Amino acid sequence: MKKQNLVPLVASTLFTLCSYADESKENYQQETTIVTASRYQQSKDDIIPSISIIEREDILNLQALNILDILSLQQGIDVARTGGNGSQTSVFVRGTNSNHTLILIDGVRAASSFTGSFAWENLPVSQIERIEIVRGSRVSYYGSDAIGGVINIITRKQDKLYARYTTGSYETHSFDAGFGGSTENNQYSIVLGHQQTDGFSATNENNLFGFNPDNDGYENQNLTISASHQFVDSKLSLNYFNTKADIDFDSFLNRGNSMTSERIIKLSWNGQLFNAWDSEVAISNNNNTNVTKVFSNDFNSDRLNFDLLLNKSIKNNHIGLGLSYRNENSEYNHSVVNQLNYNDSRNNRAIFASWQSDINKNIISLSGRYDNNSVYGNNFSTDAGWAYQITNTIRVNLSAGSAFHAPSLDELFSPVFNSIVFSPDAGQFINFFSIEGNSELKPEESTNYELGLKFNLADNHRLAINAFYYEIDNLIDFQGHTFKPFNVNEATIKGIEVAYNYRYNNLNFNANGTFQDANNDQSNTPLLRRPDNKVNLSIDKFFQQFSFGSSIRYASENPDFGVDLEGYTVIDLRAAYKINSHWKISAKLENIADEEYQIINGYNTAGASGYLTIEWQQ
Repeated sequence: MKKQNLVPLVASTLFTLCSYADESKENYQQETTIVTASRYQQSKDDIIPSISIIEREDILNLQALNILDILSLQQGIDVARTGGNGSQTSVFVRGTNSNHTLILIDGVRAASSFTGSFAWENLPVSQIERIEIVRGSRVSYYGSDAIGGVINIITRKQDKLYARYTTGSYETHSFDAGFGGSTENNQYSIVLGHQQTDGFSATNENNLFGFNPDNDGYENQNLTISASHQFVDSKLSLNYFNTKADIDFDSFLNRGNSMTSERIIKLSWNGQLFNAWDSEVAISNNNNTNVTKVFSNDFNSDRLNFDLLLNKSIKNNHIGLGLSYRNENSEYNHSVVNQLNYNDSRNNRAIFASWQSDINKNIISLSGRYDNNSVYGNNFSTDAGWAYQITNTIRVNLSAGSAFHAPSLDELFSPVFNSIVFSPDAGQFINFFSIEGNSELKPEESTNYELGLKFNLADNHRLAINAFYYEIDNLIDFQGHTFKPFNVNEATIKGIEVAYNYRYNNLNFNANGTFQDANNDQSNTPLLRRPDNKVNLSIDKFFQQFSFGSSIRYASENPDFGVDLEGYTVIDLRAAYKINSHWKISAKLENIADEEYQIINGYNTAGASGYLTIEWQQ
């Protein structure tokens, strides 16, 4: 039953409550820097494209249990999930495909080289210190994938001892703890976590691949370690991220389970080279695995990265230079059908440069990158941006760029197979099949444009409006009975994002809307799982020891395979009480109207549920 008429009632109630609340002064205007946009530290006011910064404090205030709770409240971002916590999660930025967004963890490329996708479902929010979102093409800085934008997950840097425990609906239990410290020249931090839930049935009777009404549980163990040493004029840093997950899912066999892991290690040196250029030399490794016994398969994806970044400011100009090398390897093993096994690799070399200048009331930015790949050849990508400060409170910005997305190793090299074979793991005969790889695939290519206005109405009022337009060519489509991929499709995406933020007297109010048209030009049909209209509201009131707030998410009709899913409105409530300087207790009610809705056809979403958190810190 739809309950969307509750939205104005709840919003009105929240505003009324806040208008009678006690007031105290708050310093809203703070200098904020971001490194993701141009690969060097910049003030957010010097960045031309649309950005969002989500701090640890914001994550704790939302009492987020998973990444969907966070990203679904951001403009220009759609999140789709095949069930509850731990189910496969896809993130779409500005209507582009889920693999058209570059995902970084501590600046390290994180998506699997096997599938080309990132396992959002296994990213524990307990390990996130900060999220930096840059919308629009950044391929000229990072290379393949950053068509829709870049999302950089910066992991925890804990400076004291703490512990947190959450329990709630669906037999959910989550625990994380950490400690850290620093001396004059050294810093260290360790954070570990464990999450488990019995969940609910991921599928319903509309599912085309199998329906089993049992609960689909999830368990995750995770760890981050960071350490650094400050020399006289340089710094050496180590970051380590590891997560392991046990995931239940429904399939045509009525049961399924996958064991996955993700590991990222980064060693970096920051100092000065070549006549006082600010420099970073980094080597990193990303490894992820997936074992699904019911399908008798497992895969291992490994990526080695080397980056050299050079930056220098000369008066009002900033120059950035970089070299990059990347080696990717993917190994697929099938315990029953040897014909499905393969082990392939590729490497990528790149050089890139950027220039940004602040001239009077103008900011001008130019960047270019040349990539040479051992499989699909060469690509040259460019971005240009301009911003003009019309008045002290109004700024206009314009940008354009070219970008590309490289095919995954599975799309390139998967051997074709289709036969009925007895599986000892499943205890029955199964029709095993795989897509037929196509080594002749070319990268998907795009051209994008953005026009924006930013209004700093006051220190505590901010409004941003951005219009975007994409043309994407060589989109990969899977055809025939072997599902062989070909470059055949084209897509056009256009839309407008609006974001407003107000902070005054310990009251925070955020509202944003996304209005987009994402269309497959080949078939003249909408791109799936990306609603045309989306609106988010979030409001919080903070007292000396107590806080309360609410979030409201609305999405219009959502196109999926063979069906248009109904729009929905989801309302969450939250409250927290700081008992003393060490103890804090928080409570959250999700989907309080018990809205029944689907984001993906045949997959369930959580009903009305509640969670309680208790936290202690040193």
